[in-house]
Amino acid sequence: MPKSKFVDFKAVKAAVNMEQVLEHYALLDKFKRSGDSLSGPCPIHKGSNPTQFRVSLSKNVWNCFSECKHGGNVLDFIAKMDNLSIHAAAHKAIEWFHLDADAMSAESEQEAEQAVAPKNGDAPRARPAVQTPPAAEATVPNKPLKFRLDKLDGKHASLAERGLTQETIIDFGVGFCAKGMMADRIAIPIHNPEGQVVAYAGRWPGEPPEGTPKYKLPQGFRKSLELFNIDRAVKESPEKPLIIVEGFLGA
Repeated sequence: MPKSKFVDFKAVKAAVNMEQVLEHYALLDKFKRSGDSLSGPCPIHKGSNPTQFRVSLSKNVWNCFSECKHGGNVLDFIAKMDNLSIHAAAHKAIEWFHLDADAMSAESEQEAEQAVAPKNGDAPRARPAVQTPPAAEATVPNKPLKFRLDKLDGKHASLAERGLTQETIIDFGVGFCAKGMMADRIAIPIHNPEGQVVAYAGRWPGEPPEGTPKYKLPQGFRKSLELFNIDRAVKESPEKPLIIVEGFLGA
């Protein structure tokens, strides 16, 4: 992506989370996890207090309660860490996490700036919002992704071990992910009935280590609303048999 091209900051923030960014900076092992939160010393002002810097995983925001007295989103964090503009931070994130540059582009500067956090003061204050009832939230469709994981390894040994041919691997768009949101996992695109990619599932190759889940799904993704491979199944003749398996790679 040319440096002068507008970036859709909202798309970049949706594709990258704070846990990934901390891991990229080799800082994750300095943080303690408690439910939805991570806490540790502030890496921006190089603090030492283990509770001065906190991350909300579900909201994907951070806040330093010590010297910085500031907070924000993933792009704000990268910008503070490397003394960059938000625009440059977005380009860094696209490069580091191998995001689809075309999918991360915006058509205008106004569109690009819509999701930028305030430059001064504390973390963006929460806007009053209408609360969605849990029952209604469960039926809100998963939004199509504006990016693609475009540097997956389709020739990884774990795929061949499962008996997947190159034709199948290419057809389904699966592959081993070395970096980013599905690092060290087989990334599997999930489509809605219209054929749009709404999420990636990450399957650990082989049996995962103790305490590591076999599958990883993005935060906020409502898996109960999707049926894997339904976009292909609806195109087949209703007279053909339908075989349902438990996992993405089941046979």
